[in-house]
Amino acid sequence: MKEEKKITQSDIDQAKVRLHPIAGLSPRSYLPAMYALCAVLLLFLLLVLPGIVKNGSYLVFEGSPGKSAFYVGDAFRGSTEQNIYLPSGDYAIRIDHRGFAPETRALKVRGRLFGSLLFPRRMKIEFSLSASEPKELLQSAYGDYAAWSLTGKPSALYQIPPVLSDAASALAGTGVLGKSLPADAAGTLPSALSFAKDLVAATASAESARDGIKAGIIVATAGMPGPLSMIAAARTALASLGSGKAGAVWLQDVLDKKGAEKVAPIAAASSKDAKTTSAPRPRGSISLAGSDFILFSPGDLTLGGEAPSGSHASYAAIIPAFGIARTEVTNRQWAEFLAANPDWRTTNKAALQKKGLVDDSYLADWNGADDNPVTGVSWHAATTYCEWLSSRSGGAYKVVLPTEAMWEAAARAGLSDPASTLEKKATWSDGTRTGPARAAASGYSAAGLADMFGNVWEWTADAYRPYPAFASGQLSGDEKAVRGGSWANSPDSITLYSRGGMPSAHASAFLGFRPAIVQR
Repeated sequence: MKEEKKITQSDIDQAKVRLHPIAGLSPRSYLPAMYALCAVLLLFLLLVLPGIVKNGSYLVFEGSPGKSAFYVGDAFRGSTEQNIYLPSGDYAIRIDHRGFAPETRALKVRGRLFGSLLFPRRMKIEFSLSASEPKELLQSAYGDYAAWSLTGKPSALYQIPPVLSDAASALAGTGVLGKSLPADAAGTLPSALSFAKDLVAATASAESARDGIKAGIIVATAGMPGPLSMIAAARTALASLGSGKAGAVWLQDVLDKKGAEKVAPIAAASSKDAKTTSAPRPRGSISLAGSDFILFSPGDLTLGGEAPSGSHASYAAIIPAFGIARTEVTNRQWAEFLAANPDWRTTNKAALQKKGLVDDSYLADWNGADDNPVTGVSWHAATTYCEWLSSRSGGAYKVVLPTEAMWEAAARAGLSDPASTLEKKATWSDGTRTGPARAAASGYSAAGLADMFGNVWEWTADAYRPYPAFASGQLSGDEKAVRGGSWANSPDSITLYSRGGMPSAHASAFLGFRPAIVQR
């Protein structure tokens, strides 16, 4: 058996690679040609082919407002904050933003054949949208801000978006902040102080306050921050917090634990229920369109202003003469309304939902005419009922939903001691109840009103604000204030000041309403 020959370094050094001729061409001739062909192919792939496959331009936008939507025809293609690619050709484009007049134009996009991969062609698109409905834009953004403020602390699943500061920034870019609007503008913008007050009224957490503070600074400085304008913004913020005694309560709820401890004594002193010497009092009754109303004299009242934290941000209100229904609207009364207003029947629920007037729970538990309070009605439905009843009543009174101040004045008038626990004879949860009791089944209060507490929560006319003590009333969210508690609550969980907010289209088995009357 022969021993295998071992390959040595000398064998490796002496080894040679010999290329054979191809088609009669020596390697010395065809190798340079092959290298040149590869170089040409590589240059083609890098410099020419991308321009053939993707022949067009990247649109670079410059203008205001910065976060506008970009459309090609009717198709949304992105935001003006992005660089958007379009193939070469002719296009009809539109730049749009809520609250601004859209800008449309014809656009011819060219491409670049050579070097487009390394040096893509760019087209600058300059635009400047005019604010056609600035008040509507700010109102819509404020509504979103108010809703986000009530969602609590952000988590890994969601973050609070800067909806309000984005809207304020968009308006700042047009120069309308701090200026008088033309007569044909859709409403005038609130002053910096009014805007700051409504911000404080809607802000329920430190997390949401970040967006609100930024928006407040933008509005107060008219979008042009500087040393003097920032001082003016700080003065505006302090003036809004100092507009009532509830400023310390707001700070206690919004600040971190260490900061809250410093203002707690002031908050405790300012949240006490002040004595009111001229509160509205019952002064008779009247029957309108088949409904009985207790009439109340005008007066002033210190309202509880209960915040989501449970704190009382009390504030004073002047209340005109008004009346309020003895009972909550019953299914029997609602049946009369449906007979006269077929658009509000359940057979038309899909159309009402499409208009945003109700949700899917509208009249979900409707069993026909009886004397139980009607439930499953949205704020819009309740408001329409009041308008219908008002059209039937005629005379000197107009039927409306009560304001929070009216509701609280009427509820307080029936209590011997507003600070004490509410009477348990109302319809509360007993562990077995599955719905409300017959209207007035628990009797009437000293003011002649039934079911002001328990049975069903009641819609009011007011937008829900976590801290109503500060509100200027220029801006409001979609959620409406509800009062009184329901058959699903225990009596020790509800007080005279208990309040909450519900979206205006919301309907549930725990929520009804009672109308009020005011002088026309």
